[in-house]
Amino acid sequence: MIEAIDLTKIYNRGKKNQVEAVTDACVKAEDGEITALVGPSGCGKTTLMSMIGQLLTPTKGKVLVNNEDITAYSDGWKAIFRRKNVGFVFQHINLLPNLNALENVMTPLLCHDIDPTSYKQPALNLLKQLGLTDRTFFEVEQLSGGQQQRVAVARALITEPKIIIADEPLTFVDEASAKTITDFFEELKKEGKTILISTHAANLAKLADKTYEMRNGRMA
Repeated sequence: MIEAIDLTKIYNRGKKNQVEAVTDACVKAEDGEITALVGPSGCGKTTLMSMIGQLLTPTKGKVLVNNEDITAYSDGWKAIFRRKNVGFVFQHINLLPNLNALENVMTPLLCHDIDPTSYKQPALNLLKQLGLTDRTFFEVEQLSGGQQQRVAVARALITEPKIIIADEPLTFVDEASAKTITDFFEELKKEGKTILISTHAANLAKLADKTYEMRNGRMA
């Protein structure tokens, strides 16, 4: 279980161009559930997701994982925590263009003290589950937007994280890819993963066990 308590993010604090992107946001995502954040572009969803995932330090508030305050620790500790426990699916995909689909899926393993080649078969299995067997050795520029996002989902899962944070995972995908990804999230839910998704997509929001709506940086 992951819980955000009164998370606030202020950019350029104390300056004329100060922006309060998120204010006193509270979110609770349970194990074995899909929790959705919905709201218009610019409402603060990405900032909130980044704070929950410890990619961004909150100005105020804390994040609890199984009742442990992980915001209290050092940046080095948080980096290790993310590496071991969190799988990120980014809104802008962020695949490495000089690598093929399989190599992109395996890149997170380079941060672990393991032989990445021992995870080749799990990586192939993930690509198969996401309907990409015939695109395994295609480079990024040879993949459609939907195929790239499916590779990004596989990349987020290769380290078998307990927590999955997906920021607008259906933004650049076609209808077929959207269905594949939503079906895959349902399977992850059955496996007991803690899944937090921000989305505009009604078909993905409908999967959620719990939905939070954001407006102008606050929970509506």
